Amino acid sequence: MSLRSTFLATDSTVRNDSRGAPYLSLKLVDRTGSIDARMWGLPFELRSGLSGPEYVRVDGNAHEYRGTLQVKIDRLQVLDREEVVEEDYLPATEKDRQALAAELEISGREMEDEHLRALFERMVADEEFWEAFCTAPAAKGMHHARIGGLLEHSVQCMRIARAVSDLYPVNRDLLIFGAIFHDAGKIKELSWEAGGFAYTTEGRLEGHVVLGERLVASYIAGIPDFPEELRLQISHILLSHQGEIEYGSPTQPKTLEALLVSLIDNLDARAEMFLQSTENVSAGGWSHHENPLKRALYIPRERENEEG
Repeated sequence: MSLRSTFLATDSTVRNDSRGAPYLSLKLVDRTGSIDARMWGLPFELRSGLSGPEYVRVDGNAHEYRGTLQVKIDRLQVLDREEVVEEDYLPATEKDRQALAAELEISGREMEDEHLRALFERMVADEEFWEAFCTAPAAKGMHHARIGGLLEHSVQCMRIARAVSDLYPVNRDLLIFGAIFHDAGKIKELSWEAGGFAYTTEGRLEGHVVLGERLVASYIAGIPDFPEELRLQISHILLSHQGEIEYGSPTQPKTLEALLVSLIDNLDARAEMFLQSTENVSAGGWSHHENPLKRALYIPRERENEEG
Protein backbone atom coordinates (compact mmCIF):
# COMPACT_ATOMS: atom_id res chain seq x y z
CA MET A 1 0.00 0.00 0.00
CA SER A 2 1.59 3.25 -1.12
CA LEU A 3 1.94 6.03 1.41
CA ARG A 4 2.51 9.72 0.88
CA SER A 5 1.94 12.05 3.82
CA THR A 6 3.53 14.21 6.48
CA PHE A 7 4.39 13.07 10.00
CA LEU A 8 6.32 13.90 13.12
CA ALA A 9 9.38 11.62 13.03
CA THR A 10 10.60 10.44 16.45
CA ASP A 11 12.97 7.84 17.94
CA SER A 12 15.29 8.17 14.95
CA THR A 13 18.47 6.09 14.90
CA VAL A 14 20.80 4.65 12.26
CA ARG A 15 21.45 0.89 12.49
CA ASN A 16 23.02 -1.83 10.37
CA ASP A 17 21.04 -4.72 8.94
CA SER A 18 22.23 -8.35 8.79
CA ARG A 19 24.36 -7.55 5.74
CA GLY A 20 25.97 -4.56 7.41
CA ALA A 21 24.04 -2.01 5.36
CA PRO A 22 23.00 1.12 7.31
CA TYR A 23 19.33 2.02 7.55
CA LEU A 24 17.27 4.64 9.34
CA SER A 25 14.85 3.35 11.99
CA LEU A 26 12.16 5.75 13.24
CA LYS A 27 8.55 6.19 14.26
CA LEU A 28 6.08 8.20 12.19
CA VAL A 29 3.50 9.98 14.35
CA ASP A 30 0.29 11.86 13.65
CA ARG A 31 -3.00 12.36 15.49
CA THR A 32 -4.08 8.79 14.81
CA GLY A 33 -1.03 7.17 16.44
CA SER A 34 2.39 5.94 15.36
CA ILE A 35 3.93 3.34 13.09
CA ASP A 36 7.47 1.96 12.77
CA ALA A 37 9.37 2.89 9.63
CA ARG A 38 12.66 1.96 7.95
CA MET A 39 14.67 3.62 5.21
CA TRP A 40 17.62 2.13 3.30
CA GLY A 41 19.92 3.78 0.77
CA LEU A 42 20.38 6.79 2.99
CA PRO A 43 21.36 10.11 1.39
CA PHE A 44 24.36 11.86 2.90
CA GLU A 45 22.29 14.20 5.08
CA LEU A 46 20.54 11.27 6.78
CA ARG A 47 23.55 9.02 7.44
CA SER A 48 23.75 10.32 11.00
CA GLY A 49 20.00 10.15 11.47
CA LEU A 50 17.78 13.04 12.48
CA SER A 51 18.99 15.45 15.15
CA GLY A 52 15.73 15.04 17.10
CA PRO A 53 12.00 14.98 16.47
CA GLU A 54 11.40 16.46 13.01
CA TYR A 55 8.40 17.05 10.79
CA VAL A 56 8.86 15.09 7.58
CA ARG A 57 7.19 14.42 4.24
CA VAL A 58 7.34 10.73 3.42
CA ASP A 59 6.91 8.68 0.25
CA GLY A 60 6.91 4.94 0.71
CA ASN A 61 4.93 1.77 1.16
CA ALA A 62 3.18 0.23 4.16
CA HIS A 63 3.58 -3.53 4.39
CA GLU A 64 3.48 -6.35 6.90
CA TYR A 65 6.82 -7.54 8.26
CA ARG A 66 6.84 -10.53 10.60
CA GLY A 67 3.26 -9.88 11.58
CA THR A 68 3.72 -6.14 12.19
CA LEU A 69 2.65 -3.26 9.95
CA GLN A 70 5.68 -1.20 8.95
CA VAL A 71 6.54 1.56 6.48
CA LYS A 72 9.42 1.25 4.01
CA ILE A 73 10.44 4.81 3.14
CA ASP A 74 11.61 5.63 -0.39
CA ARG A 75 11.97 9.39 0.07
CA LEU A 76 12.04 11.56 3.18
CA GLN A 77 12.10 15.36 3.29
CA VAL A 78 12.56 17.31 6.52
CA LEU A 79 10.09 20.19 6.75
CA ASP A 80 10.50 23.60 8.35
CA ARG A 81 8.33 24.02 11.43
CA GLU A 82 6.74 27.04 9.76
CA GLU A 83 5.27 24.66 7.16
CA VAL A 84 3.16 22.69 9.65
CA VAL A 85 0.56 23.24 12.35
CA GLU A 86 2.26 21.42 15.20
CA GLU A 87 -0.93 20.61 17.09
CA ASP A 88 -2.06 18.50 14.11
CA TYR A 89 0.68 15.97 14.87
CA LEU A 90 -0.06 15.40 18.54
CA PRO A 91 -1.61 11.97 19.13
CA ALA A 92 -5.15 12.41 20.45
CA THR A 93 -7.76 10.07 21.82
CA GLU A 94 -10.36 8.91 19.33
CA LYS A 95 -12.93 8.67 22.11
CA ASP A 96 -15.50 11.35 22.88
CA ARG A 97 -13.86 13.49 25.55
CA GLN A 98 -17.10 15.22 26.44
CA ALA A 99 -18.76 11.86 27.07
CA LEU A 100 -15.83 10.66 29.18
CA ALA A 101 -15.83 13.87 31.24
CA ALA A 102 -19.60 13.58 31.73
CA GLU A 103 -19.14 10.02 33.00
CA LEU A 104 -16.72 11.23 35.64
CA GLU A 105 -18.99 14.11 36.63
CA ILE A 106 -21.91 11.72 37.14
CA SER A 107 -19.70 9.50 39.29
CA GLY A 108 -18.81 12.50 41.45
CA ARG A 109 -22.40 13.60 41.90
CA GLU A 110 -23.36 10.07 42.98
CA MET A 111 -20.90 10.04 45.89
CA GLU A 112 -22.72 9.57 49.20
CA ASP A 113 -19.96 11.15 51.30
CA GLU A 114 -20.85 14.84 51.41
CA HIS A 115 -17.25 15.93 51.94
CA LEU A 116 -15.86 13.94 48.98
CA ARG A 117 -18.77 15.11 46.84
CA ALA A 118 -18.04 18.73 47.79
CA LEU A 119 -14.34 18.24 47.00
CA PHE A 120 -15.13 16.65 43.64
CA GLU A 121 -17.53 19.45 42.72
CA ARG A 122 -15.02 22.11 43.75
CA MET A 123 -12.34 20.59 41.51
CA VAL A 124 -14.64 20.18 38.51
CA ALA A 125 -15.96 23.72 38.94
CA ASP A 126 -12.42 25.07 38.48
CA GLU A 127 -12.57 25.53 34.70
CA GLU A 128 -8.81 25.88 34.26
CA PHE A 129 -8.12 22.67 36.18
CA TRP A 130 -10.93 20.68 34.57
CA GLU A 131 -9.97 21.75 31.04
CA ALA A 132 -6.36 20.72 31.68
CA PHE A 133 -7.44 17.43 33.28
CA CYS A 134 -9.59 16.57 30.26
CA THR A 135 -6.87 17.54 27.76
CA ALA A 136 -3.57 16.34 29.24
CA PRO A 137 -1.75 13.17 28.24
CA ALA A 138 -1.33 10.57 30.99
CA ALA A 139 2.38 10.18 30.23
CA LYS A 140 5.11 11.41 27.91
CA GLY A 141 5.38 8.06 26.19
CA MET A 142 4.70 5.04 28.42
CA HIS A 143 0.89 4.79 28.29
CA HIS A 144 -2.05 6.94 27.20
CA ALA A 145 0.48 9.36 25.68
CA ARG A 146 -2.08 11.36 23.75
CA ILE A 147 -4.33 14.39 24.13
CA GLY A 148 -7.15 13.23 26.40
CA GLY A 149 -5.04 10.33 27.63
CA LEU A 150 -5.26 11.34 31.29
CA LEU A 151 -9.04 11.49 31.00
CA GLU A 152 -9.17 8.06 29.32
CA HIS A 153 -6.95 6.53 32.01
CA SER A 154 -8.94 8.12 34.83
CA VAL A 155 -12.26 6.87 33.45
CA GLN A 156 -10.92 3.34 33.04
CA CYS A 157 -9.55 3.37 36.59
CA MET A 158 -12.89 4.68 37.87
CA ARG A 159 -14.74 1.86 36.09
CA ILE A 160 -12.42 -0.75 37.58
CA ALA A 161 -12.75 0.82 41.03
CA ARG A 162 -16.55 0.65 40.84
CA ALA A 163 -16.36 -3.08 40.08
CA VAL A 164 -13.70 -3.76 42.73
CA SER A 165 -15.67 -1.90 45.41
CA ASP A 166 -18.26 -4.69 45.34
CA LEU A 167 -15.61 -7.31 46.09
CA TYR A 168 -13.77 -5.85 49.09
CA PRO A 169 -14.73 -4.00 52.30
CA VAL A 170 -13.69 -0.54 51.16
CA ASN A 171 -14.86 3.05 51.43
CA ARG A 172 -16.41 3.09 47.95
CA ASP A 173 -16.43 6.86 47.49
CA LEU A 174 -12.84 7.21 48.66
CA LEU A 175 -11.68 4.42 46.35
CA ILE A 176 -13.44 5.97 43.35
CA PHE A 177 -12.15 9.47 44.15
CA GLY A 178 -8.59 8.12 44.38
CA ALA A 179 -8.97 6.14 41.16
CA ILE A 180 -10.11 9.27 39.30
CA PHE A 181 -7.63 11.80 40.66
CA HIS A 182 -4.52 9.75 41.52
CA ASP A 183 -2.72 11.24 38.49
CA ALA A 184 -4.04 14.79 38.83
CA GLY A 185 -0.45 16.04 39.15
CA LYS A 186 0.16 15.12 35.51
CA ILE A 187 -1.43 18.43 34.47
CA LYS A 188 1.54 20.18 36.07
CA GLU A 189 4.20 17.54 35.38
CA LEU A 190 3.65 17.49 31.62
CA SER A 191 3.26 20.04 28.84
CA TRP A 192 1.46 19.25 25.59
CA GLU A 193 2.20 22.23 23.41
CA ALA A 194 4.91 23.07 20.87
CA GLY A 195 4.28 19.92 18.86
CA GLY A 196 5.02 17.27 21.48
CA PHE A 197 4.78 16.05 25.04
CA ALA A 198 7.50 17.07 27.47
CA TYR A 199 8.22 17.35 31.19
CA THR A 200 7.90 20.77 32.74
CA THR A 201 10.61 22.09 35.03
CA GLU A 202 8.16 21.70 37.92
CA GLY A 203 7.50 18.13 36.84
CA ARG A 204 11.20 17.26 36.61
CA LEU A 205 11.97 18.72 40.03
CA GLU A 206 8.98 17.44 42.01
CA GLY A 207 7.09 14.83 39.98
CA HIS A 208 3.37 14.28 39.55
CA VAL A 209 2.93 12.37 42.83
CA VAL A 210 3.88 15.35 45.01
CA LEU A 211 2.31 17.86 42.63
CA GLY A 212 -0.99 15.98 42.65
CA GLU A 213 -1.16 15.66 46.42
CA ARG A 214 -0.42 19.36 46.81
CA LEU A 215 -3.03 20.27 44.19
CA VAL A 216 -5.84 18.27 45.81
CA ALA A 217 -4.82 19.57 49.25
CA SER A 218 -5.29 23.13 47.98
CA TYR A 219 -8.92 22.36 47.11
CA ILE A 220 -9.49 20.65 50.46
CA ALA A 221 -8.17 23.75 52.25
CA GLY A 222 -11.03 25.75 50.78
CA ILE A 223 -13.76 23.48 52.19
CA PRO A 224 -14.84 24.39 55.74
CA ASP A 225 -14.77 21.61 58.36
CA PHE A 226 -13.28 19.01 56.02
CA PRO A 227 -12.51 15.97 58.25
CA GLU A 228 -8.82 15.65 59.07
CA GLU A 229 -8.94 11.84 58.92
CA LEU A 230 -10.43 11.93 55.43
CA ARG A 231 -7.85 14.50 54.31
CA LEU A 232 -5.11 12.18 55.56
CA GLN A 233 -6.58 9.17 53.74
CA ILE A 234 -6.78 11.10 50.46
CA SER A 235 -3.23 12.37 50.88
CA HIS A 236 -1.96 8.85 51.50
CA ILE A 237 -3.69 7.46 48.39
CA LEU A 238 -2.16 10.18 46.20
CA LEU A 239 1.33 9.88 47.70
CA SER A 240 1.45 6.07 47.54
CA HIS A 241 -0.27 5.31 44.24
CA GLN A 242 2.99 4.47 42.43
CA GLY A 243 3.19 1.51 44.80
CA GLU A 244 6.90 1.45 45.61
CA ILE A 245 9.44 4.06 46.64
CA GLU A 246 11.68 3.17 43.68
CA TYR A 247 8.77 3.96 41.34
CA GLY A 248 8.39 7.50 42.68
CA SER A 249 6.10 7.19 45.70
CA PRO A 250 7.41 8.67 48.96
CA THR A 251 5.52 5.92 50.81
CA GLN A 252 4.00 2.49 50.12
CA PRO A 253 0.22 1.90 50.24
CA LYS A 254 -0.83 1.17 53.82
CA THR A 255 -4.63 1.24 53.56
CA LEU A 256 -6.85 -1.04 51.48
CA GLU A 257 -8.08 1.88 49.37
CA ALA A 258 -4.51 3.03 48.68
CA LEU A 259 -3.40 -0.50 47.79
CA LEU A 260 -6.30 -0.98 45.39
CA VAL A 261 -5.79 2.41 43.70
CA SER A 262 -2.14 1.51 43.14
CA LEU A 263 -3.06 -1.88 41.66
CA ILE A 264 -5.85 -0.41 39.51
CA ASP A 265 -3.50 2.26 38.17
CA ASN A 266 -0.89 -0.36 37.28
CA LEU A 267 -3.47 -2.68 35.74
CA ASP A 268 -4.84 -0.09 33.34
CA ALA A 269 -1.41 1.36 32.53
CA ARG A 270 0.12 -2.02 31.67
CA ALA A 271 -2.91 -3.17 29.68
CA GLU A 272 -2.67 0.05 27.67
CA MET A 273 1.06 -0.51 27.13
CA PHE A 274 0.19 -3.89 25.63
CA LEU A 275 -2.49 -2.40 23.39
CA GLN A 276 -0.24 0.43 22.20
CA SER A 277 2.66 -1.93 21.51
CA THR A 278 0.52 -4.34 19.47
CA GLU A 279 -1.77 -1.92 17.61
CA ASN A 280 0.01 -2.68 14.32
CA VAL A 281 0.52 -6.41 15.00
CA SER A 282 -1.67 -8.86 13.08
CA ALA A 283 -3.15 -12.08 14.49
CA GLY A 284 -0.40 -14.62 15.00
CA GLY A 285 2.29 -11.92 15.01
CA TRP A 286 4.76 -10.60 17.56
CA SER A 287 5.66 -7.06 18.52
CA HIS A 288 9.20 -5.77 18.81
CA HIS A 289 11.02 -6.01 22.16
CA GLU A 290 11.37 -2.25 22.05
CA ASN A 291 8.23 -1.29 23.96
CA PRO A 292 7.40 -0.13 27.51
CA LEU A 293 6.92 -3.72 28.70
CA LYS A 294 10.43 -4.64 27.44
CA ARG A 295 9.37 -7.93 25.88
CA ALA A 296 7.98 -9.27 22.63
CA LEU A 297 4.19 -9.46 22.79
CA TYR A 298 2.00 -11.96 20.97
CA ILE A 299 -1.42 -11.56 19.38
CA PRO A 300 -3.10 -15.01 19.27
CA ARG A 301 -4.55 -16.22 15.99
CA GLU A 302 -8.32 -16.03 15.82
CA ARG A 303 -9.85 -19.40 16.51
CA GLU A 304 -11.35 -21.04 13.51
CA ASN A 305 -15.09 -21.56 13.62
CA GLU A 306 -15.46 -25.19 14.62
CA GLU A 307 -19.23 -25.27 14.27
CA GLY A 308 -20.78 -27.49 11.68
